[in-house]
Amino acid sequence: MTKSKQALQQEILEMLKKHPERMYSREEILNLLSESQSDSEVEKLLAELEVASSMKESKSDVYATCRGGTVYYKWNR
Repeated sequence: MTKSKQALQQEILEMLKKHPERMYSREEILNLLSESQSDSEVEKLLAELEVASSMKESKSDVYATCRGGTVYYKWNR
């Protein structure tokens, strides 16, 4: 069973918000959500969050950064 895009995005945001001091790697998020979602669905949402966080005019709640070839996500508020 797959969730709607909005529900999946909310799940990712809640996970990041729950531990705002922690950075999650892309792979870690994929592993945590893989039970109920296909990797491609999660990948698409993570890519959207990454792009939104990189835009200067964006007031994204998510901070995304790349370190050593791995993308990390963190709550930004």
